[in-house]
This record gives sequence, structure tokens and C-alpha cells, in this order.
Amino acid sequence: MSSDTKNNKVLLIVAYSERNLGIRYISNYLLKNGFDPTIVFFKTFESLYSSSAITDYELGLLKDIIDKENYLFVALNLHSSSIVQEVDSLIKMLQEYCNIPLILGGAYPTTSPKDCATKADLVLRGDGEINVLKLAKAIQNNLSWKNIPGACFFDENDQYIEIEQENPEPNLDEIAYPLIGYKKMFVINYNSAKQIDPQLTTDFYELSTSRGCPFSCSYCCASALAGVYKNKSAFLRYRSVDSVIKELKEAVQKNPGIKEIRFWDEVFPSSKDWVEEFAYRFKKEIGLKFHIFGHPLTIKENTIKLLVDAGLYLIAVGFQSGSPNVRNKIFNRPETNEQIIQASKILSACKVPRIYYDLMVCHPLETLEELKETFDLCMKLEPTFRLQLHGLGILPGAEILKLLLERGVYTKNEINKIVTSSFVKQDTLLLGPLRNYFDKNYKKKIWATLIYLTQFPELRQELASLAVAPFKNIKRINELKAQRKFIHNHLSAIKFCDYENLYTRSLNIFMYYTNSFFNSINKKEKI
Repeated sequence: MSSDTKNNKVLLIVAYSERNLGIRYISNYLLKNGFDPTIVFFKTFESLYSSSAITDYELGLLKDIIDKENYLFVALNLHSSSIVQEVDSLIKMLQEYCNIPLILGGAYPTTSPKDCATKADLVLRGDGEINVLKLAKAIQNNLSWKNIPGACFFDENDQYIEIEQENPEPNLDEIAYPLIGYKKMFVINYNSAKQIDPQLTTDFYELSTSRGCPFSCSYCCASALAGVYKNKSAFLRYRSVDSVIKELKEAVQKNPGIKEIRFWDEVFPSSKDWVEEFAYRFKKEIGLKFHIFGHPLTIKENTIKLLVDAGLYLIAVGFQSGSPNVRNKIFNRPETNEQIIQASKILSACKVPRIYYDLMVCHPLETLEELKETFDLCMKLEPTFRLQLHGLGILPGAEILKLLLERGVYTKNEINKIVTSSFVKQDTLLLGPLRNYFDKNYKKKIWATLIYLTQFPELRQELASLAVAPFKNIKRINELKAQRKFIHNHLSAIKFCDYENLYTRSLNIFMYYTNSFFNSINKKEKI
């Protein structure tokens, strides 16, 4: 293949992310500026462990799409470091088969540009719309295309070059919203290729009303993504309500089967004026249930009430630890325990149907006493809520990596290996260097179980008693955990709107059977 400077065709590929927003934003921006993009969703992401490996036949299907057009360049979005090993064969094929520039962009190339520059002709960091358009125009007009703002590459002398990034477009409404239902979208997966927008095959729609995050948590790569700009604070921007509603109207018009909306903002907008306009228009013009992410410091009663009335059915709020020391000094989170408790009271009083709290527990940067503080805080949260317990993940560019190195938790080589490992291997590699740590700190596992059980208000009185001497009550604690997991596993298979009412009605039924089950086991053990 050869590049034709008179054509306007570009090829955009994203792997393991069939609803990727970045590739859709760039595609629409190119389309509105006179270019003709083809978008390939190469492999779908099904779960952490079940996404299938790339096959030679699938690479052949992609070659067929490449052969149909005379593209100016091919751009591959690497949205996560976790897919780097997974897509190695894809990158090699693109390098060898395409006689046109290969561009890498997305979150991982933005945070690790030098590593990615060894795999492509050019890396573009940060927001892609404007810079990809500049790249397309440069190649189309046979001009120098490696001096684009935010570009990174190795020159002919094998010297690594970084071009300074300009500040991002301040008005997100100037950037077209994600492309929906475009005719030149393809999905390649399970040895087949389909010409379809995968977003049209689901009963939900995903979008974002903003870019960036108002906070700077040490374990997150949001700060690293903002750090490529001269003015880091310029990265945080919000779309107008009108822009959001227009996108949603188009999505619902093109896919009438949509039943819910999922907002993927780091933190959903909390400005009173913005929320008031959004709540009124969303309820009137869209009328679906929706899901958001919140933060303890942005949860206000007046705005949450408006959102619930407009259709808010699920909010996920992270506070990660009940220890002020871990939260403030290690995770760089500013909220106090009192503010977290107050936020839980607001969410409960406003009757948000589903409330989820995210926690990071059982990691080597917290002590056993600090883990107990998380239990104490969870016991004070206003029910009803669900807990999502995680370990401490490792993301490229995150500030917490420095602390993990300083404390000797991981070596630099171990961190590099973990962040680029495959989906299947990542958990094993994360735990590998810590196995001795966990063997010596089995007590943390018991406290983590107690924390998990705090989401069941009917158990709190018993939990308070068990927590006085947890290691004398391990059998009872594990029995309670098994019972509640049994309930969750059954309820998770049921689709419903009124989750909490169904949970309450089902609890007694499930407890009857599980208590009978565990009583029979206990009798056998005694025999």
C-alpha cells in the first residue's frame, strides 16, 4: 500500500474496547473536518479473564479491510497498559503489512510514550481530536508530520524526541461528540468480521460529560494524563448540558433498545446550575435511568435529589480507606471520615436506589490498625449500600508507584512487568512478590471479611461483638461471608429495577435455605 496525498481516508483501530469513547470522538471530529475514517473494533472485552487471544485468521480479516482503501495512516488506540502484550501480534502485523505511518495513542502511550515509540512511527499524547486532524492534514498535503504538538518518536539517529504539547481545547462543545451508528464501523472477534457499530447492539449507552478529574488521587493515572499539558488544571473541562442531551437523543434515536445510560466521568458534575438544567432536560427529553460516579466532597443533598428525580438509579463512590492516614497521606484524598459519613446519609435520605462504595484493602501500604479503622467507618455508613472491595492496582504514571518503590514493595522491573502484563497474568504478578507478606498478615484477611459484612445492616450488632475478638470467631465470620456471597450470587443473575426491595424480600428466603445448609454441614463436622 502507498499513501495518496489526495485522498482523505484514515484507518482507526481499537483493541479490546468495543465502546471506546476516544476512538469515537476522533472519528467524528475527522468526519466533520472532511476526512473519511474507517473504525475497527478489534476484539471485544468480555471480562478480565475471558477475552480471547488474537488469531491469525482475525489478523487476516483486518488485512482484508486494509486492502479495501488507500489510507493516509493507521492509528491504534492503546487504552490500557494491560492489553500491550495482548496486541503484540496486531502491532507487528500493522508494521509489516502497512506501508503507511503507524500511530499509537490513548492512555497508555500518553503515560509511557518512550516505550510505545519503539513500536510505531509516532506516538500522540493527550486529547487526540485536534492533533490527529493536524497529522491527517500534514500527511495529506505531503508535509512534515512528526512535529505535531504532543508527538513522540525516535529520529533517524535513534534519539528520542518529544514535541511539547499545547494546552487542550478549553471548550469541549467545539469537539464533536462520539460517533454513533457510523456505516464504516467493523467488529472483528471470534474469527469473524461484522460491519456494525457494537454500541447499537446493547441495551445501555455510555458517555462522558467531562474530561479530567477535580482530584489527584495517587493511585490513579488521571493526574499523569493531565500532566502532559503545560497547565495541568486546563485538562479538567465540562460539556454543556445541551451537548450531552443532543448526544443522548441521537443515541436513543439510533438504538431504541437503550434502557439505561452510564456516565463514565471520573466524578459526575456537581455544579448546582449544571445539575439543575441537566436534571430537568434529561427527565423531560430522555427519561431513562442512569448511573454515575461520585465523590464524598461533591455529594450535596439539593443536587442528589434532583438527579434521583431525573432517573439516577446507581451511584458508585470511592473513598478507598477508613484510615485518615492512608486516605490523606498515601492516597492523596482530602475528605474526612465525617464528610464520608455525611455523604452516606445524604445518599440514603435521597433514596438513591443503588449505592456502591469502593475500597482498597489488604495492601502493604496500610497497617492492621488502619484496616480496623476501615471497618469502624463502614459500620457508621448509612445503610443500605454495597461494597466493592479491591486490592491496590498499579497504573502507569500513578504517583503511588514512587511510594511502592521507596518502601521496597516492588522493584522497578516488577512494576514494569506488571503494568504491561496480560489480563490473565496481572493478578498473579501483583500477588507474586506479596505472597510472603500475605502469609504473615493473614489477620488482614479476617478484617477484610468483617469489612465486607458491614454492608448487611442486619448483621451489625453481631459484627460489633465479633470484632472484639475476631480471631477467636473465624469460623462464624467465614460462615457469615459464605451465606451472604450465596445470596449475592443468586441475586446478581436477576435483572431488576428495584434492587433494594427485591433484596429485602429475598433475604429471608435465602437465609432460610442457607442456614439449613450450613447447619447440616456443622452437624456433619461434629460427627
